[in-house]
Amino acid sequence: MGKIKDFFKIDKSLMSIESADGTKLSLISLSIPILFETTLRNLMNTVNTYILSYYTETAAAAVATASQLQRLLMIFYTVISSGVTVIVAQNLGAGNRKRAGEAATISVVFCFLISLLIGIVGSIYSREIMIWMNLEGELLDEATKYFSIVSAFNFTQTMITVFAAITRSYGKTKINFIVALLMNALNAVLNWIVVFRPFETPFFGIEGVAQTRIIAEGIALLVNIILVMRERIEFAWKSLLKPKFDLVWEIIKYGVPSGIGSVSYSISQTFSTRIMAATGAIALTTKSYVTSIVFFSYLISVSMGQASSVLIGQLVGKGEVDKAYRMGKQNVKLAVFCNIVFSTILWLFSDYLLGTFNIESPEIIELGRKVMFIDIFVEIGRAMNNVEENSLRASGDVIFQAIVAIASCWIMSVGFCQILGIWAGMGLVGCWMAFALDECSRGISYMIRWNSKKWQTKRIIKDKAA
Repeated sequence: MGKIKDFFKIDKSLMSIESADGTKLSLISLSIPILFETTLRNLMNTVNTYILSYYTETAAAAVATASQLQRLLMIFYTVISSGVTVIVAQNLGAGNRKRAGEAATISVVFCFLISLLIGIVGSIYSREIMIWMNLEGELLDEATKYFSIVSAFNFTQTMITVFAAITRSYGKTKINFIVALLMNALNAVLNWIVVFRPFETPFFGIEGVAQTRIIAEGIALLVNIILVMRERIEFAWKSLLKPKFDLVWEIIKYGVPSGIGSVSYSISQTFSTRIMAATGAIALTTKSYVTSIVFFSYLISVSMGQASSVLIGQLVGKGEVDKAYRMGKQNVKLAVFCNIVFSTILWLFSDYLLGTFNIESPEIIELGRKVMFIDIFVEIGRAMNNVEENSLRASGDVIFQAIVAIASCWIMSVGFCQILGIWAGMGLVGCWMAFALDECSRGISYMIRWNSKKWQTKRIIKDKAA
């Protein structure tokens, strides 16, 4: 009984830290704004899918499929910002604010240039990309229209994402919440006007939804820049004239491995979607609706993972690795508990939640209910991943995380999606089981690594004893 009580015991001293400038940062004060920001950021695709379900079901599925590729592009840009987050957090913890500002500046410029180039290429070859996703007919035409427009202007969302990673490292999470709230409010109102047309506008159908999304993101980016300029984030624009190549190498060294796992996961999800598309339109449509719902079940653990990254990164920078170790273990327990509770609630109310999407096919609702039950096990593994992956990244242990992420998402997610979904004839249910295998295998691997304490030797700041 004593061990059970210890397992559920919460150590309040591990819930907060004091940064080098005297600011108190806590798990709760960081997690709550991140929670709302993440909810609103993901809600854009859900709102678009929901509103377009009243337009046509194919339009809703087209946006969901195109949005998955858009998320893949966004994660690619976080390759650099992820590395910067590690460098910024540890340098802030060690009191090196100047170097933290220089790293942030380099990431902003690099991500803007690369997103501009990739966005233009993606827009030009949008139809070929959608054909590769196994789309055809009306679904192909609508997905191509949406992706072509959104991809061409994806630098707006990229800059918002990069600024969010930087401000989060400084503990300025409220900025991201304000920007996400504004962006989603504008997106929802403009999309509603496009689809339901209370008055005439120059925007029509799925193209109009894409265009109004870009308008919402553009306005939000301008507000984001203004808010960042008002905060004590010391961007070093003059450093671009004489860039420190050791810092550039540091960003590449920690950015590429720390982001490659996320990129690999998103690419594997794209392949999994191709496999699901082969099982029929009902499976793909069901996936679009279920995905729009289940992300609510892991929002708290996502927020806790990102907050843990800030706290543990600064603790490691200060050399307080024992407190970082204990904080990481406690945060995992909290995240798993939250994911179990919320994913179970969503499953219990699955019929009602799916019914809100104006679905006419009872087959989609029945399949969705089964998938949402399996998703409970997906979320258990995802909770471990959200916290441990961010904690390992914040400590500088990025190589191990990348290797595990790549191996698991391709062997477990894609491999078993093919085995269970296609060869065993289990369809979407089999694919979701594969997702559970992937999430749980990665989560367990990360937990073993964290408990081994080998990550303590990967610290970036070498001027203090660990």
